[in-house]
Amino acid sequence: VTTWKEYDFDLSPVMAVPGDWNTQVHQLFHYEGMVWLRHKFPAAREAGKRQYLYFGASNYLTHVFLNGEHVGDHEGGYTPFNFDVTDLLRDGENTLVVAVDNKRLPERVPTIICDWFNYGGITRDVMLVSVPDAFIRDYFIRLGKDSDDRIDADVQLAGAAAGTAVRIEIPELNVDRTVTAGATGTASASFRVRRLQRWSPADPKLYRVIVSTDRDRVEESIGFRNIRTEGEEIVLNGSPVFLKSISFHEEIPQRMGRAHSEADAVMLLSEAKALGCNMIRLAHYPQNEHIVRLAEKMGLL
Repeated sequence: VTTWKEYDFDLSPVMAVPGDWNTQVHQLFHYEGMVWLRHKFPAAREAGKRQYLYFGASNYLTHVFLNGEHVGDHEGGYTPFNFDVTDLLRDGENTLVVAVDNKRLPERVPTIICDWFNYGGITRDVMLVSVPDAFIRDYFIRLGKDSDDRIDADVQLAGAAAGTAVRIEIPELNVDRTVTAGATGTASASFRVRRLQRWSPADPKLYRVIVSTDRDRVEESIGFRNIRTEGEEIVLNGSPVFLKSISFHEEIPQRMGRAHSEADAVMLLSEAKALGCNMIRLAHYPQNEHIVRLAEKMGLL
């Protein structure tokens, strides 16, 4: 006979998010299975805006419910995902319920036999993101292949009509270009620049880059470089580079748990710099965006 028990979130323990459950609750240290979490938050619907629930990562299979409605699911413990919740948000209090399942299975990462700890929980930031109906979905701005003065740019719009103007600015290089998006929402440009300083571990130069339309605007810091191979050599900006690297997991030793904050990233990367590294390997999965952005600033490939 199955006995059902009503679960009361109001009487349940509180867990920090982002954070793994293993190091927050002693009884869950070795637990592999499903945990349910609830969070109440205020929000307001905004005219002319789309609103997304963004998860930096949640390990491993995640089910998301907002105000009693199933929003969606995501499989994979180390990549970001988001859901459009514009039509489900309420003015005032909203209730978010997330079920996370970290059971190991042969087809999951990590699999049944693995060489790293299987943290469970919502392990990176969760955000409610508001964007215009027509917004900048993605962009790829980089040096042209084997060129030290040509920048290639591709900008992908969402919800924008063909012919929408996209402006690309790099103030320090006196770049101010406007291109138009095609039928698929992509705007592409290629242009020459003068006196560009390329990024390297010895001098990790970053340029402020602004991408904008009449509805949206994104600012980014980009280090421009050329990387290629010649036989067994890695060639950076035309010269072979000797790689001094270390591999680390997304773990913070001070509290023996999953790393998730910018402060955690500073600690991990500072240790790598103190060891004399010019490169890091993020084993065995995409790690937190904080780590990638700080590595750029600190001169780590």
